[in-house]
Amino acid sequence: MTEPVLIVGAGVAGLVCALELQRHGQSAILLEGAPEAGGRVRSTHANGLVIDHGFQVLFTAYPTLREYLETDALQFRRFLPAARIVRDGRISLIGDALRDPSLLIGTVLARAVSIGDKLRLLALRRFAQQLTIDDCFAIRFAQVSTREFLAGRGFGPAVIDGFFAPFYGGIFLDRTLETSASILLFTFKMLADGDTVVPAGGIGALTQQMAAALPAGSVRVSSPVAQLLRHDGRVTGVRLASGEELTARHVVLATDAPAAARLAATADVTLPVPEGARGCTTVYFTTTASPIPGKALWLNAAPDAVISHAVTISDVAPTYVTGKTQLIAATAVGPAADLSDEALDAAARRELATMGAAAGNSVSAPLVREVIWRVPYAQFAQPPGWRELRPTIACGIAGLWRASEVLHSSSLEGAARGGQSAARALLQSS
Repeated sequence: MTEPVLIVGAGVAGLVCALELQRHGQSAILLEGAPEAGGRVRSTHANGLVIDHGFQVLFTAYPTLREYLETDALQFRRFLPAARIVRDGRISLIGDALRDPSLLIGTVLARAVSIGDKLRLLALRRFAQQLTIDDCFAIRFAQVSTREFLAGRGFGPAVIDGFFAPFYGGIFLDRTLETSASILLFTFKMLADGDTVVPAGGIGALTQQMAAALPAGSVRVSSPVAQLLRHDGRVTGVRLASGEELTARHVVLATDAPAAARLAATADVTLPVPEGARGCTTVYFTTTASPIPGKALWLNAAPDAVISHAVTISDVAPTYVTGKTQLIAATAVGPAADLSDEALDAAARRELATMGAAAGNSVSAPLVREVIWRVPYAQFAQPPGWRELRPTIACGIAGLWRASEVLHSSSLEGAARGGQSAARALLQSS
């Protein structure tokens, strides 16, 4: 019997790698340390609620990830292509009127962004759409920060700090906008080319569907890998934390970068790790009357904001709740994400009330905290020049491969591309 490929990690990268191998008649076994597949893309169903493991969305324009999904079965629920910016007691709606014409009047009248900057936003949208995804990562964009790039296109500090910092802070998980401009252009293009959605059953439905498309027994959960096995200059398998040893034709590391480096070190292999980690913490509340209703993201543009962005996720996806309950997701990024549960809870309540008051929503319904979900390593940092330090798929020793978002970008699409690229490189080597 031919030994299988062992894939360590059953997140998006690992699942795509396994699915791509399956398409070419190759068997693979995924080893996942958690009790279920999905990695960071998971949802918990409890007490009539769907709780995503941190606030996450899917851009339907992601081309590679879409290849591995049955999108109709996921029953996507669409966000309004807009954001409500709240600062100094005022609220402005900024939306993509080309995708949803109903947003035109509100966007034109919005005071948070000047007419000149609205025209620059439109020009930036057109510019990003004309680029290919590979173009977005060209050196001329990858070597400058988002802040520098925006300033170079004529945007002033007011719109950079009042709109881009809270909005893209939610995407980059960093409100400083020191992330490479290539990521700005990539995500701007994805926003313009498609919808922003969540599956009806939660973001975890993405990975659950992919796992279900693999043969029975392909995914072994609660099976953390403790060590790589090496013999005669080749990686030949793994040892689980339980002591069980599994041999393999190839081993693919599809974990986050720090975990992959730790495992590689057990076979005397050094893997580069991107410097810096981006974490986020999401506080979930239920209520009977949300202070921030609607299908648009609410941006807290206050300079001292704890909650960077929030949304009544049950307005976007009523399937996340039962009955008349409403579910709010309020997310902190940067240093605020590390505050204590008590401090986050208090700040979230205060800032949600402030945002609601700016919109004239004097809602007095109590907020019931359901859970605080912390994701310390939600993304790796992507500053200017980071792509020059990316690892290769082959890890410098026979039998060991890398499937990861670090091969492309810290995103669902980046993870899918990492998994697909690793599978194809492995197939070509056989």
